[in-house]
Amino acid sequence: NYPIGHIMLWQLNGKSIKDKGLDFYQLLSHYDEMIQEYNKKVENPSPEKTFYGILDGQQRTQALFLGLRGYLKLKIYRARKDNVSSYKEKYLYINLIGKPTIDEDYNYEFKFIADEEFNNEENKDKLWFKVGSILTYKNVPNLENIEEYKAMFNTLTKSNQKLARNNISKLYQQFCVNKQVLKIDNIPGNTTYDDILNIFVRTNSGGTVLSKTDLLFSTVVEIWPEARKNIEDLLDTINNKGGQSYKFKFTKDFIMRTMLYLLDEPVTLKVKDLKANINTMKQKWDKIKKAIEDVIEILRYCGYRSDNLTSYNAVMPIIYYLYKGGKTNEQNGNNPKEEFKKYLIISQMKKLYGVASNSTLTSVRTALIDEKQKLKNKSFNLNDLKNVSIVGERNFVINDEIVDSWFKENKGDYTFMILSILYPCANIASSVYHQDHMHPESKLLKIAKFKDNRNKLANLQLLPGEENESKNATDLEEWVKQHPEEKDSYLPDCSLSINNYDEFLEKRKELMKAKIIEILEIDN
Repeated sequence: NYPIGHIMLWQLNGKSIKDKGLDFYQLLSHYDEMIQEYNKKVENPSPEKTFYGILDGQQRTQALFLGLRGYLKLKIYRARKDNVSSYKEKYLYINLIGKPTIDEDYNYEFKFIADEEFNNEENKDKLWFKVGSILTYKNVPNLENIEEYKAMFNTLTKSNQKLARNNISKLYQQFCVNKQVLKIDNIPGNTTYDDILNIFVRTNSGGTVLSKTDLLFSTVVEIWPEARKNIEDLLDTINNKGGQSYKFKFTKDFIMRTMLYLLDEPVTLKVKDLKANINTMKQKWDKIKKAIEDVIEILRYCGYRSDNLTSYNAVMPIIYYLYKGGKTNEQNGNNPKEEFKKYLIISQMKKLYGVASNSTLTSVRTALIDEKQKLKNKSFNLNDLKNVSIVGERNFVINDEIVDSWFKENKGDYTFMILSILYPCANIASSVYHQDHMHPESKLLKIAKFKDNRNKLANLQLLPGEENESKNATDLEEWVKQHPEEKDSYLPDCSLSINNYDEFLEKRKELMKAKIIEILEIDN
């Protein structure tokens, strides 16, 4: 019976949009989880046509629009991410006989449903009505006379029939009669852009300075109109390099903070800092873009994809190094790419970019350059960061105790990172590698004293995906006999019987730990 929210609209015609040099973008008519499209620009707006720019309430307006006029195209549970047929169109429905329970905080049951899902167990015995179709009726729909609903309606109890009539009447009244789902404030078209920006700031931040990405992005586009397309095209390029099933998740926020970072400015995304540097960003865009694109190849070399890159902030100093002219080819026995791999592992394993990430970014940047803001070392070396001090007495130093703690990690993103430096021959940049259990997990699960340690780092190795699938649950003893040419570098000199699992873990840990200490140049 009440509006579900408030929106603020800037009303102006197509001529005003053109005269003010503004870009307006359409609401999404549908959302495709696989494609993840951006809002389309309104091209050549008709001079006399009225347009509404949403200053406050974009998300609720977009959500309502998708529910009433559009649909979601979502992946079916457990279906393949890279298969188009795994994604089905889902429309918003209301269960006209839904009743709230003591454990639920809604009065009406809404749900996005695909045609194939109506026969699912959880959807049976419910009277689902397509919400958007209410807009096609001139009067309150009479359910017992509508072909697709009457069979179900006639099987309902009298009380449920009454409830269904009541709910369909409320739906019609709200959307077709009252038309007050959202409370609207209209801002006149002759309002200046600066005033609009101030209104947006006050509306979204209670009068304090706002540093949100959407606001800043609109500020950038005002001065640099091509920025939206440039940044969105760059995001499409770099995110897709993660592969169809493992797209990276870089954002506009990341790109804008990175641009400030590259220009040796604060990365806190304040309006004043951004405005002062937009023209410089525009002039240096090609160089900025190249450094960001080049870092993706380094991430792929290091074996990172969207599913195992835990800190995007950690990537920023590498982009900075590339932007400043740092080399990526091996020089005098130093391979910068291997140094990047070590840097990323330590940064993420020690969670150095978690708390106070802006401070960490600034400290690392300072360590890389001299007083003239030139790189101290054109060939990246992790040792250059050893003296960096980070908030909370954190640093890039690794010791024996820290390495020991890594062996307590269970199979996941962190163990993959460590294995990537222990298996340098693994072509993880272009091939799919799995974390394989040397002693099969399925068999360890059956042994009570071993099952809790089945996923520890010391029981894992990197194997090509196909090879891991063929190995499957083969006993380690048997696998080693069958594949003598593929002897693991860290295979301990002890019995490989599964009954000797504890000793195997301890001895393999010693071999792996010694190699980690050597690679990371840990001085004990």
